[in-house]
Amino acid sequence: MHKIKFLFMAVMVTVTTSAFSQNNKTVFLKWKLDPNEVITYKTIMVGVDTADKKFDMSGLTKAMGAGDAVNWDDAQKMLKKINATLQPGSIVTTLAEKRKGIIDIELITKNDDKQDTANSTLSEVEKMFKQMSAGVQLRGAIHEDGTIESFYLKGEQKNIVALLFELPGKSIKQGDSWPLSVNLLTADQNFKCDSSYRKNLVTAVKLETINGEQIFTLKYDIAEYIKGDFTIPSPMGAQTHVKTVMSMSYQGIAKFSVDKGRWVAYDGLLSYNSSGVMTASTKMKYSLIAEK
Repeated sequence: MHKIKFLFMAVMVTVTTSAFSQNNKTVFLKWKLDPNEVITYKTIMVGVDTADKKFDMSGLTKAMGAGDAVNWDDAQKMLKKINATLQPGSIVTTLAEKRKGIIDIELITKNDDKQDTANSTLSEVEKMFKQMSAGVQLRGAIHEDGTIESFYLKGEQKNIVALLFELPGKSIKQGDSWPLSVNLLTADQNFKCDSSYRKNLVTAVKLETINGEQIFTLKYDIAEYIKGDFTIPSPMGAQTHVKTVMSMSYQGIAKFSVDKGRWVAYDGLLSYNSSGVMTASTKMKYSLIAEK
């Protein structure tokens, strides 16, 4: 009996020590590509239909004295049709180390020729816009430690690179947090801010060994909020102020292989809400699926 008890305690001590060691282990996340290797991810960036999805700018038109000159229900239907037309057949993102220590990123959209042939209702203008939406849509770069190299990108494109491929650029352990190089909301001189809020955290949730491979799970929790007056200038010198609120958030879970140096899973949800000068409520799903 004493021998069994001793063995049980020994096993428990071993398991506890192993778990404690794993929880406090410090690792350095880094992209790892072999010479001439190209990592390809099927990339999902698609709007999520919700019951409260809406878009109108009646706040702006009313402030300008246009009243109900625009039927925003019809406008929303038209925008939805245009958006559906511009949706590519597929999106892929490639990563390649063409320069030492620098990972080049290209996001490429491809049209589905079979689907276009079957859909004979597309007008010539719609076909033209659809063709223009194909090809390389984003070019950027990161260092192998995951920090942004292409600092010169437009804000929206830099946000995409950061959300999908940026790493902390330092050693981390379970429980550590760091910010991403993103700025989701922007406004110009016509907006006078009364209050604002920002949260920008990526957290190292769990380091575990799966089939002999070290996998780090990361959690994304990003939110931005601004509230204030949007000033609409008039040719006559008068100004109209419209109370405006905008918020944007990003929630995601991703799994990074410490050993192979790449994502093995990535899923996120980008949400946008606004009221005042523009009313909108949208959600977009982001996913990366490795192609073999």
